[in-house]
Formats: sequence, C-alpha cells, structure tokens
Amino acid sequence: MSLRYDSSPPLRMDQGLRFDSGPAPSPYQPRNTKMTKFKLELFKKKPTDKLAMGATHIAAMAGNPNYPAATRVPTDAQVQTAQDDLAAAESAVDATEIAWKQAIQVRDQKEATWDTVITARANNCEAVTPNDAAALASTGFPLRSGGGPIGSLPAPGDLRATPTANAGEIELRCDTVKGSSSYEWECKLHDNLAAPWTAVKTSTTTKILVTGLTPGALYAFRVRAIGSAGPGTWSDEAVQRAP
Repeated sequence: MSLRYDSSPPLRMDQGLRFDSGPAPSPYQPRNTKMTKFKLELFKKKPTDKLAMGATHIAAMAGNPNYPAATRVPTDAQVQTAQDDLAAAESAVDATEIAWKQAIQVRDQKEATWDTVITARANNCEAVTPNDAAALASTGFPLRSGGGPIGSLPAPGDLRATPTANAGEIELRCDTVKGSSSYEWECKLHDNLAAPWTAVKTSTTTKILVTGLTPGALYAFRVRAIGSAGPGTWSDEAVQRAP
C-alpha cells in the first residue's frame, strides 16, 4: 500500500528520498537502533584507520561461506568502490600536505633572503646620511622614536606587608610601575609618630624581605619607584606587626 500525504503526491518506494536542504540519506543506514555486535566506533577513527579496517574486511569476506556474495549488502563492488575512493582522497590529502610543507620551506628561505637584502639596504642608507633625519625618512623605512625621559613616576600601588614564619621578618610587595628602574623601601615604628623613616633597601624587584625587626613591634612601610627623572611619589603606608 502506498503512503500518501495531504500536500504531496504518492511516495514511490523505488524513488530516492530527497530533502530541500541536503542530499538523500545513505540507503545503507540501518533502520533500527538496537545495539549491534560490532564495535565499529567510526567516529573515533582516522581515514587511515578506516582504510585498514576496510582492507581487513574485504580480505576476510573473500570466499566467506557465512555470507554468500550474492546476498551481501552493499555489494562487494560497492564496498570496494568506497574503499578505493577513500584511499584516493587520502592520497590526495597527503600529496597536498607535502606540497604545502615544501611551499612553506621555500617561503621561509625567500623571507630570510629578503631580510638580509633589506637590512643591507637600510645599513647603506644610514651610512650615506647618518644624521639626516629628513633623508632617512624619505627612504620609506620606519624610524626609531627619539624617545625622551619619563617624567615623575606615580606611587606604587597595592603595597602589602605579610609576616613570614621567621621571627622579625616581613615580606613586602607592590605593583610594578612602568618606567621604573628600581624601588626604594623605607620603614618606621608605627606606634611612635615622631619616629623617622629609615631606609630598608633599594631593589630592582617589587618584592623584598625585611629582616631584623623587633618581634611584636608594629611597623609602617612605604615604597617609591625610581626612573630616569629620579624618584617618584611615595606609596600609601602598609602597617604590619613583626612576628
């Protein structure tokens, strides 16, 4: 009995199914969803793995009495065609990949030659007019910035004072200040308002250890960055009791 729909002509069983948005599904797709005995896991396999599986299957089916050739679906010819087509496509990909790698090697060699030639030309232009900025600019090569001293540096942010496991030792750290070449650290007794600030250390890093503090005493710490224009602004104080 033919299937009919209200808005479409009868569906002939010998016609291939068609969809507006893509090709017809494979006629070899199983019609049920029961668990099969085979563990194909094709989604995990690369084309080379599939080709190896196909070759093993084709060899195993040659003269296999359990599956007469006349009853096999798809036919042996269709399986062999699928095997041959995938093998040809995989070979084409391999050839393309080899050509691509060779093309990259040639490109890299040409780039190295270009770098050498352009560097030599730039050196020649600079040797001819070493101090003529207008002439150098006329070459079309990018020029270095003249630069200039950075102004007064801002105060380092987020100064933190953390006691360590050692008696009389506190770790200090702060945020990096752009343009700084070093950092100057100071401390004083926080309980004594008249106590002077004392230099602790000058470092090139934003993290130091302060040792030799009196255990139990409360200290205040501060830091400032030093750049080409001199020292910047002092940071906010960080207060911590020495362990």
